[in-house]
Amino acid sequence: RIASRDSGQSELSSVSSAGRMATVKSFSGAVRLKDVSDFIAPSQACVVSLEPKKDGGEGEGELVRLQSRAGSSAARGPSTSQPASEASPVKVTLNDCLACSGCVTSAETVLLEQQSTEEFLRVLDTKAETKRVVVVTLSSQSRTSLAAHYGLSPLETTSRLCGFLKSLGVDLVLEDNLGRDLALLATLEEFWDKYENGAADTLPLLTSECPGWVLYAEKTHGKLVLPHMSKARSAVATLGSLCKGALPANLGVDPGRIYHCFISPCFDKKLEASREDLKSGEFADLDCVLATTEFHKLLEAKSFDSQGGPTAPFDDIFQGSGTQRTQYSARGSSGGYLEFVFRECALRLKGRDLFPRDQPLPLKVVRNQDFQEISLLADDGKILLSFALAYGFRNIQNIIRRIKQKKMTYHFVEVMACPSGCLNGGGQMKDEGARVIDRKEIVAQLEQLYHHGEVVLRDPRGNPNLGQVETWLGGFKSQKATEVLHTTFHDRTQKTETASTAMMIDF
Repeated sequence: RIASRDSGQSELSSVSSAGRMATVKSFSGAVRLKDVSDFIAPSQACVVSLEPKKDGGEGEGELVRLQSRAGSSAARGPSTSQPASEASPVKVTLNDCLACSGCVTSAETVLLEQQSTEEFLRVLDTKAETKRVVVVTLSSQSRTSLAAHYGLSPLETTSRLCGFLKSLGVDLVLEDNLGRDLALLATLEEFWDKYENGAADTLPLLTSECPGWVLYAEKTHGKLVLPHMSKARSAVATLGSLCKGALPANLGVDPGRIYHCFISPCFDKKLEASREDLKSGEFADLDCVLATTEFHKLLEAKSFDSQGGPTAPFDDIFQGSGTQRTQYSARGSSGGYLEFVFRECALRLKGRDLFPRDQPLPLKVVRNQDFQEISLLADDGKILLSFALAYGFRNIQNIIRRIKQKKMTYHFVEVMACPSGCLNGGGQMKDEGARVIDRKEIVAQLEQLYHHGEVVLRDPRGNPNLGQVETWLGGFKSQKATEVLHTTFHDRTQKTETASTAMMIDF
């Protein structure tokens, strides 16, 4: 379990199956693993089976090998106990982790070491020797949270953060709108293809932007849910593939020299960054993920001046450095998937815009504010489209129950693990002293700031970079486009069948 931390270093201990203890230090002081009750309650043991595959004979205390995707060279901290027999070692990778906090492992520590403010600063300090190009992408949700904290507008926040980061040696500071626009367009075409071709067995289409939801679906429901998951990459995963593909070509550098850091509203993006499916060749699309709170700690440590510090226009992969002075957003602060896909499908079915583009869709609250729906009816009253959004695991369970009982009536569901969506992500700023009952009011304020008057609402197809992206991909229907814009999911439920303690959902 990853939670915010006020200050200081943290020390973790991992206990091997033989009972030996190894102490691991040195990762970002802004985060730690902690038994907290957010959505998935902590287990008493790891949900991944640690039963070794025996080569022969009986033995206890077999080696548990904890590996990161980056390989042994990156795993500086972990130590392992010696095997007590010749049994094949158990390998627990970061891709196995469900973030259930059933254990405190070296693998989680490696993850934090690789994706920490200390590692980010180390990369900046060694730029002269390594010749790396450091790119930072600021999520729109993190920008909003920091803007509220510092009392700035979204544009002023980004401008001051850009000036600050470039003073540290960062080469490019991006916003996430290009990745978001491409993810929305890919999701639209994926849904429309299923809908038009009558693929009722794979509807509803469930969005896969949220990494916490993806982990839960893969490791708890597997084959029941995965056919319904949207294969479109998340916004930052899409942008990451462009940073490791198109950007090196534009800069004339090797992809391995690009170091891409993402400022995220949630900690689960760290686990998304570790997925083997999100790589461009041999290189990870996301090298580092820092939650908003972690990034704030870095700002404090480096004496960020929110009122009088340097400002700079932000950058663009295709248009170059210092070219961006206007911010854009899509409707919807958690990606805007329902808003965009429903509008476009309604337009295709009816031949005209049915809803004003400058106003949100008239969603109907079903159970609570985190479960809403909207439908489109034919002239004879037949339901043509039925969409819903389900935020938080209580509402996600209702969706899964309907799928399991074959009583699903929705065609499309926007799914987010966090109640109230991404603006309320676990990595967002938490105003000290704010009461829990005030959280909805805080989120409402963030919603207003997210849609600030100086942030331009833009249709994804209005992004001027789409033509260059299409040229680089060789067309949006090419094999390269499939690799860049889509991902795959895996049924990992068999790994939890022999777990000593079942994963519990805390409602």
